[in-house]
Amino acid sequence: MLIVGDPEDPHVAAVLRALSEPAAVIDASSFASQPLTLTSTGIHVQGTSVRGRGWIRRLAPAGWADAADSATGVKAAERSAGLSALAAVLHDERIEWLTPIAALGVAENKPWQYRLAQGVGASVPEWVVTTDPDRAPRGEGWVIKPLGPGGFVSGNDAFVVPTTVFSDQHRPALTQAPFLLQRIVTAAGHARIVTVGEHVYSASLDADGLPLDWRMSAAAHRAFSDEPVPSDVAVLARRISQAAGLGYSAQDWICDSDDRWWFIDLNPAGQWLFLPATTADRITEAIADYLMGAV
Repeated sequence: MLIVGDPEDPHVAAVLRALSEPAAVIDASSFASQPLTLTSTGIHVQGTSVRGRGWIRRLAPAGWADAADSATGVKAAERSAGLSALAAVLHDERIEWLTPIAALGVAENKPWQYRLAQGVGASVPEWVVTTDPDRAPRGEGWVIKPLGPGGFVSGNDAFVVPTTVFSDQHRPALTQAPFLLQRIVTAAGHARIVTVGEHVYSASLDADGLPLDWRMSAAAHRAFSDEPVPSDVAVLARRISQAAGLGYSAQDWICDSDDRWWFIDLNPAGQWLFLPATTADRITEAIADYLMGAV
């Protein structure tokens, strides 16, 4: 078994505890402490042959890529070599990945997600991606959100760019980088839906009193309930993950005041431990079962 991630990541640690036998854990930063050997006949981590199934949680620890971008000389060469070695592992057909790296990479793209979700019958809010201020929507009722990662590091500070109500003051920013503009769905409730293979797990969050982007509320992360989404929404979530080729997905959905459910986006390696323990534990066990070949 092979896990790509940081063993200090709580999600990786939770899966490791759920396994009945050890798994190798590597990422782009680990090769000094976790010796790797690749040959035409096998993969070895710390001298032990690795085979069977694999799960990709994170390619590198948080902040590692930012440090790599600023590195020069020998350090930059070392980081580049580490990424190349990891890429060789990630594309090794001798490992049966829960989500293959190619599918994981494509699934990060939100416009692609939306077209895919609409194709399987899910409701998706009207959206546009543009760098032309004149092509951005006019009037009220739109939000603007990052098209790429929603967080970045500047100096010693980390920043998160939240979903924000779009106004004319945002138009000049569109010429600097592409942003995603999306029609506002007034939320009565939110749901995090996690798929692991054929299985669907969900938890609900009352939208009352929450900001437009519930993730900006620390309390909201502890306020989810075990109430599952309707069965037809769970079916749509599974269809989306299957159409995307994802063995794992963490999806965000909104229920409006008319009880209509809207697909908002998905993360092919998203978090689940903030959900109620009864739900989170089942997700952890499902990933562990996959790695051990129980499913």
